[in-house]
Amino acid sequence: MARDRERQKITSQREGGRLSNRFSMHMRVGSAAVMLVLIGLFAWTIVRQQSKPAEGLADRPSLPPTESQSKENYTDVDLSAAVNQLFSSVNPSLPENWYFPQFAKEKLSWIINQRKAGKLSIILLKNTDNTNLYFEDLMASGIVEGKLMIVIAGPRFLDFLLEGGRTSPPFTQRQRNDFTVGLVHETIHLEKENTANPANFQERLAEEVRAWRKVDLNVVRQLRQLNQPMNPRLIEADDALRSCGDKAECESLQEILFPTERTR
Repeated sequence: MARDRERQKITSQREGGRLSNRFSMHMRVGSAAVMLVLIGLFAWTIVRQQSKPAEGLADRPSLPPTESQSKENYTDVDLSAAVNQLFSSVNPSLPENWYFPQFAKEKLSWIINQRKAGKLSIILLKNTDNTNLYFEDLMASGIVEGKLMIVIAGPRFLDFLLEGGRTSPPFTQRQRNDFTVGLVHETIHLEKENTANPANFQERLAEEVRAWRKVDLNVVRQLRQLNQPMNPRLIEADDALRSCGDKAECESLQEILFPTERTR
């Protein structure tokens, strides 16, 4: 056991903080948050659980008191396993995901194929201190040395699991829906059409509006028509776009995204 730990430690040091475990050959755990300071990232923010469910949303299971008080019991290996399990649960080929909009299925399949080809990494960042990530950011994305990267913010991801009431399979439908929307959102930022400089507030805000609008029109709105449970921020953004007639320049959507982007 001790020998295995030492070998794992050496591997982590050699590979810049990568920690492999028996649940995945591809998930990486970032040991140093400083890597996010070196690259420009676009982040996806969702609101935390409200005391009252938003209108039209399915009720979520209440969080067991014992689980809400045991955050310190979750290790990096636990979170890495949960990311992989949740990622596997949103595979568009699974029968239970039949209702995913075609756009979402295509983007999820793209992520899967890019990972298999070694062109994209999904990294679980255990420490988001000293980064430009907002405390409610669940995901971020960027390009490092020509390689695509999607980052899962460890602290927020753990809260996301606990708020949803499930930290292991089977995950709730809302957890799967929210995670799917987040992944699709990040694929939009990784498109060639994204020429924005994330260090520039105005360009970053415009890019976020572009991504939120594209995901809303192609994924969120279809899920909403099916009365699928999802994060209230997604409902709020969809209502804002509707009020703008779905125009690309939507002041109502900008007002929603402005506070978060301004803090980065």
